[in-house]
Amino acid sequence: MAVVVFVAVLAVQLAIPISRLGEVDSGTRFGWHMFSGARGAPQFVVETDDGEEAIALQDYMANVRVDVDITSSLPAHLCRVIPEAVRVSWGETTHPC
Repeated sequence: MAVVVFVAVLAVQLAIPISRLGEVDSGTRFGWHMFSGARGAPQFVVETDDGEEAIALQDYMANVRVDVDITSSLPAHLCRVIPEAVRVSWGETTHPC
């Protein structure tokens, strides 16, 4: 009987994620498959009059989470804490300081 229960529980734990595998949705926040479609955080570059510098997110954030959109607030914060910054860019997007 214990083997049957074990196999049934294992089958359910495998069947549910496999059934959701092809979905485009990356998951709801705090959902069971929240990180299944997660991408890495974007690479931010601070441009100054002297050149540009890639930013290590760990220097400015305590916990870099891929489920939180940092592109709406981090560029403005980088402009405030790096006074010589002219603009902050990531991917194809640019935020003027």
